[in-house]
Amino acid sequence: MHALLTAIGLINWGAEAIIGAGTWPEVATLAQLANPASVPVLSLAAASEPTLSSQIPLLFQMSFPISGEVHCLADIIRSYKWRRVVVIYEDDLSGVAALLSNALRASGSQIDYHVAFPPLHSNPYASDLVYQELKKIPPQLSKVFVVLRSSPSLTFHLFEKANELQMMEKDHVWIVNDDIISLLNSTFISSYMRGVVGISTYFNTTTNTYLSFSSEFQQRLKEEFESEGENHFEPGKYAVRAYDAMHVIAHAATIKAAMNASMLAGIRSTNFSGLSGFINLTEGGSLSSTFRVLNVVWKGYEELGFWVEGFGFYKNEGEMSRHGRVVDVLRPVFWPGGTEKIPGGWGKLRVGVPNHTTFEQFVKVEYDTDTWKVKNVTGFCIDVFYEILRHLDYDLIYDEFIPYKGTSYDDLVNQVPLKYFDIVVGDITILANRSKNVTFTEPFLSSGLSMLVPVKLNHTPWMILKTFTKEVWILFLVTLIYTAVVVWYLERGSNPEFDQAWPAQLGAALWLTFSTIFYAHGRIYSYYTKTVVMVWLLVVLILMSSFTANLSSILTTEKLEPVRSGSRVGCDGDSFVVKYLQEVLGYKDSSIGRIENPELYNEAFENGSISAAYLETPYLRVFLSTYKNYSVTGETHRLGGFGFVFPKDSPLAADFSKVILQLAEDGTLEKLEKKWFSFPLSNSENERKRDSLSLSLDSFWAFFVFTGCTSTFVLLLFTARLIAGRNGTPASAMSIEPLRRSFKTIWTASTAKLKGKESFRSRRVLPISIAEEGRNDNTAGGENVFELHRHAPPVLSTHNEENPRQDKYGNGGQQV
Repeated sequence: MHALLTAIGLINWGAEAIIGAGTWPEVATLAQLANPASVPVLSLAAASEPTLSSQIPLLFQMSFPISGEVHCLADIIRSYKWRRVVVIYEDDLSGVAALLSNALRASGSQIDYHVAFPPLHSNPYASDLVYQELKKIPPQLSKVFVVLRSSPSLTFHLFEKANELQMMEKDHVWIVNDDIISLLNSTFISSYMRGVVGISTYFNTTTNTYLSFSSEFQQRLKEEFESEGENHFEPGKYAVRAYDAMHVIAHAATIKAAMNASMLAGIRSTNFSGLSGFINLTEGGSLSSTFRVLNVVWKGYEELGFWVEGFGFYKNEGEMSRHGRVVDVLRPVFWPGGTEKIPGGWGKLRVGVPNHTTFEQFVKVEYDTDTWKVKNVTGFCIDVFYEILRHLDYDLIYDEFIPYKGTSYDDLVNQVPLKYFDIVVGDITILANRSKNVTFTEPFLSSGLSMLVPVKLNHTPWMILKTFTKEVWILFLVTLIYTAVVVWYLERGSNPEFDQAWPAQLGAALWLTFSTIFYAHGRIYSYYTKTVVMVWLLVVLILMSSFTANLSSILTTEKLEPVRSGSRVGCDGDSFVVKYLQEVLGYKDSSIGRIENPELYNEAFENGSISAAYLETPYLRVFLSTYKNYSVTGETHRLGGFGFVFPKDSPLAADFSKVILQLAEDGTLEKLEKKWFSFPLSNSENERKRDSLSLSLDSFWAFFVFTGCTSTFVLLLFTARLIAGRNGTPASAMSIEPLRRSFKTIWTASTAKLKGKESFRSRRVLPISIAEEGRNDNTAGGENVFELHRHAPPVLSTHNEENPRQDKYGNGGQQV
């Protein structure tokens, strides 16, 4: 207010131009007051609203818009991938915090907390006020602090109290604007600011004009304040801009004297290179936003690089001047606490782990037996956590793991929104109900709920019948009886064994057909019968081979113990598992046994207190690697998997999830699984596989149809021949000579091959001799007779169908 009154007095006195050194709102108000008198105002402060230049034509900016400073700060935060920040400012009349919030949102970050101070230059309680405001910052928030506006008084108290509150230690970040960097020449202040990153308005300090100005500035400063020693004070941004503003006014005064123009016209015609850069006020004018990025180290600072609006970061001034290679991040940086690795900006995190787990392969807490302090924490989940920390782009600091001795995992998860833990690491199942108040990472281990049951070998008295299904057995017996009836019908007129009472004949036919299963039977005389038996033997061969192979498989397969209706099942007692069994699978609470130790599962199965157990698939892998007489059966009920727990909407969860996906893709998670879990659990439906061991009708129906159709066709052909013979039809009309010759050729070739195979199998040679056709041995037609021997393929005998032999051995027929 005092400055405005002074400026009004100068206007009334007759001033032709005014240089405004206050804040932008103050200078804008001054320009509006000076407008009726047509007095131009040159502002040294950055403009928070660039549109005011056109709305107030007599206001000229000697600095860049404040948006450039905001974008530079936002780019620094983005380059180091910090997602949350805390902003600190004093008397923010120009709305810098709002501009920064918008810039951060555009880059995927946001402001967590505001610390706003009133003007402190004349406040006697400034130190206590700063201390109390810093203590109010919630401890779970980000430890990235951005100072937007600060007077020398606030700067001094701010960093003094930050050191007292241990806010300048490892994994804390401080980013400051140009106001504070200009104070770094004070050794006392810089000693509190080690590791701070700041921005400073860029001036070309290598030109002769700047060097001359800087030398004269320091000389006059020493003379005026009578300072001694080696203190080196560089001109600040306001000194440089004021120097350029005086040149603008001098230029305008020259134009006014030479061309009889007004001061306003002379200022508007200004176009030259000043100490602060190229100055062009023809359109209201402003400088381009260019900053140096500095890092406070011990009692001074180091230059990290440069930032140019619209381009980005440059490593050195040469690259910037020629618009060379832009870098994503400026390194190396000396951060608070003396580390060079990029801080995570979260301070020391409290990491909670379950104190006790059912399976210690996931998390195991070991205590010192003397002090009962945590000695070591190991397990699969801990290894995954360590691996993620190694792959993060920044350093994450945490205290030692803190075991939680609560009653359930739900209680452990709830400690995160209660701010007792910052992270929970362990075998925590991702559930919708748990996700309401916390954020889970991507699952690092898949999970599902499956049933565990005991198994035993399939050694039962009637297991032999399991080789075929009931339908196959029934069809086999029906086909056997049908074939026996056909054989009896075809052989009853030619085979001497059928010259008995009809029950004996049917028995002989049934025995002849059944004995083919074991390759042991008597003679067959009719070529019709030989055709039927040949097809039947083919079917028998296939059935016997299948029977032998499947029986071997069944006898070596384990059988699952049946789960009786209403029997008790076990689980680890986790609330969500119990709820799932009750609400989804329909178990009553009395039917659910809560078991918290792996050994107790085995005991419960042995004493019969439970008939099955429901466990999550990762736990099943551990259990089955220890106990062999169990298996998984039924459907696997899918769950969300195991994940780490973070506060709601925590950016750390997103960073962890990204690394988890990387570890899954490069095989790291698989290696860790093999390290801790030796049993590869399959989620297939094992019970259904065991049920399908019996061979069904689908595999054999075609063979049964084939033998049935063959028998029926031969039966019809034989019956037609008999009917034709009774009606006087010549025998030649129904001759079976072509059938006989074809059958003889096929059978001769088949017996030769079977002879070689049987010789290799049994190391015995079965002699087969075939009588020459037409040999006169009291056999009508001179036909051959084949005999089927035990343990050998059938060898059939031939004879004249018209004159069957009556004796047991065929009346001299050739026996083979």
